[in-house]
Amino acid sequence: MTDKKNNEWIYNYQEFINGNEHAPTELNNKVYDEIKSLLNPNSFVVFSKVLGIHFAVGFLSLSVCHQFGINPFNTKRSLADWMMDIGGHHFCMVGCGVLFLGLSILAAGIFLTIEEVNALKRTQYLQTLVLGLISLGIFVSFGAEFAFGIAMLWLIGGLAGGVAATQTILRVKRV
Repeated sequence: MTDKKNNEWIYNYQEFINGNEHAPTELNNKVYDEIKSLLNPNSFVVFSKVLGIHFAVGFLSLSVCHQFGINPFNTKRSLADWMMDIGGHHFCMVGCGVLFLGLSILAAGIFLTIEEVNALKRTQYLQTLVLGLISLGIFVSFGAEFAFGIAMLWLIGGLAGGVAATQTILRVKRV
């Protein structure tokens, strides 16, 4: 009985291989489009995922590094104080930017697929810059006061942290 089933499978397989029937063009196009969208995700979709994760991680990072006087957890000291003691206000602004945006993108890397990380990498400077500008806008809306030059140092640190985090998650995801 198993020989009969095996012969039937072999016959069906050979008929399939030798057949001239093809999948309908509409089905081929649908499969192609689906695979293409999975391999090349939309940068806006990736950014919206990163932004959502950034809101949560950014808020939590304020517990360890108060930025622009924003201290939602009312802690006494933070990494910002330590960075001020070591390198002064400029070092602190760059370091806080690195931490704030870098941690968010690293955390986002946990939830993003390798294809989404590749899409993030293609637009990493733009996405990190926009993420930083949105963050600065939110800080201002919560009453943070800062000078343009100091905010630029924070943004430069944020860009450096975001790009470094993107490169890191890309390497980790490829392993």
